Amino acid sequence: MYTHLLAQVKQLHPEWKASTVKNTLLMVALVLTEKTVNLWKLKAGVSRQLGNTTVDPRSHYQRIKRWLWQEKATPGLWIQIVKASLSLLRGQIDSMIIDGSSWKSGGLTYHFLTLSVLYQGVSVPIWWLELNRLGQSSQWHRQLLLRSALKLLDLQGKVLLGDREYIGVEWFRALKRAGIDLVIRLRVGDYQAAIEASGKPLAKLESQAKSQLGQVVWQPFTLNEHLYTLVLVAYRNRSGKQECLRLITTLTPAEAIERYQQRYRIESMFKHLKSNGFDLEALRLEFGYKIRLLMAVVVLAYTLAITYGLTDFNRKVKPKKHGSPEMSVFRWGLDKWQASLGNLEGFLKKLQPLVDYWLKMNYHLANSFVP
Repeated sequence: MYTHLLAQVKQLHPEWKASTVKNTLLMVALVLTEKTVNLWKLKAGVSRQLGNTTVDPRSHYQRIKRWLWQEKATPGLWIQIVKASLSLLRGQIDSMIIDGSSWKSGGLTYHFLTLSVLYQGVSVPIWWLELNRLGQSSQWHRQLLLRSALKLLDLQGKVLLGDREYIGVEWFRALKRAGIDLVIRLRVGDYQAAIEASGKPLAKLESQAKSQLGQVVWQPFTLNEHLYTLVLVAYRNRSGKQECLRLITTLTPAEAIERYQQRYRIESMFKHLKSNGFDLEALRLEFGYKIRLLMAVVVLAYTLAITYGLTDFNRKVKPKKHGSPEMSVFRWGLDKWQASLGNLEGFLKKLQPLVDYWLKMNYHLANSFVP
């Protein structure tokens, strides 16, 4: 039996009930094997995981629903699950990406404003804020996301990448205070007055960029007493039409261009969390504490898939003729987990090296695993 394995995990948090430890690990295993967050569908895998086929599946459904109340009985449970996810990310990490994903489901609205890190070329979520609304986030939302993340994570010296909606003077100021560099895409005309007050007219700069396709044009400028750099690069899109990439950054122009090319990785991450992975859009939870807890489990499952996939991805997954790999790191890792997860005991045995590592580190994960 797996009782001794659960006892080892419980050493990390002796104050937790044994049932809390077991059911939390069960939920991670279920998300990995059933590839959904729909509770009604998850219940079908409980018998297989626990090796008990005589129990009414409706009882398993009630078991999952009771587990979702654990955040009230065991405050901070979701935080500890996030810390466990962070502990899997070993080595230097210096790029972060911000983006959001929103949808309506079953009469409910979900919007996850998400902060991810770029880990060995893969976007991995580390923090999020549930906005409960459609549309873009505000500067206030982003600052709230940052303040809450900084309570747990050491983000100083990191570089944040973001698309056009993640601009704003107060938002930039908050990043500066936190010691975070930025590379954010701009829309046409953004901060034109500040840019032109520091040098050439914006139209002239863009004209220069378009006349030198692929060459970097840049100009420093001051915005609310802080120094930034405008970076412009003209290029042709897939249809052959000329476009201009506009960035605001605190990095050198060359580094800003190089970093920003990785921003799209978070879009692949959302795809894997939703339609191509864990079916996050099947979420049917109303209360914030339940959403946080289930989302933390999804993040841990996703991170386990990524880190397991990276162990042999370059050796085992071959590129196609056009150069891209035949599958993503996430799909490779998830397929490997599913091939080896027959039941909860098997899952715990696969986690054994991680449990040993957590015990060795005395589970001091905060402020150390986004190095």
